[in-house]
Amino acid sequence: MISMKRTIISAIFILFLISNLLQAQTSINSGFYFQLGPVFPQGDFAKSKIINNGATDSLPYLGAKIGAALDLGFLIYIGPAFANKRVRAGIDATFLSFWYNSTKPKDQTTVTDHYYYFAGQKFGPVITINPVDRLLIDISYKINANFAYHFDEWHNIADAKFSKYGANLAQSELSLSVRYLIMKFGMQYNFGNMKYNNADNTRPSQTIQVNTLRIMIGLIF
Repeated sequence: MISMKRTIISAIFILFLISNLLQAQTSINSGFYFQLGPVFPQGDFAKSKIINNGATDSLPYLGAKIGAALDLGFLIYIGPAFANKRVRAGIDATFLSFWYNSTKPKDQTTVTDHYYYFAGQKFGPVITINPVDRLLIDISYKINANFAYHFDEWHNIADAKFSKYGANLAQSELSLSVRYLIMKFGMQYNFGNMKYNNADNTRPSQTIQVNTLRIMIGLIF
């Protein structure tokens, strides 16, 4: 009789743990994520162009081609879920974002030297919806702080006439992600300009559009 009572109590305890585990798995919780994917240049960024450097000279810029991106970040939820525990608001904090776009330079021996390189951080509000089961949908807007490097094909141009380093602390991103368990799939549209002046406002500068569309696949824990 005692053995049967212990068995019943153990079974109830196990069912209680399983119920709590399933509830935790289907709730909207904060978590760390990493994701990567291809980067497609949009608009003027994909076109070769001539940019005035603010003085009397103009510089050619190669059109950007497909590249790649890597994001490391954290979803931080603020307050409880609402709308029958199906919606929750928080902050999407990408504390490291690295991306590049390739080009087609004339000098094929050092192709990667002429890529567009970027690194920065992204922060903004996120709304997460749990429509059914363990499916989660994230909608976010983020402000991007990016630093850039680009050399292009200026081998025979005096260094004082062009700048290789740029920065913009207020670019933007709209993103939509779909999650199931730990899998994460998303699309991002990043837009804004990049001003190259080697962090020196006394130098001639060049400003180009750097809009991109990204398809990201990753994991969230």
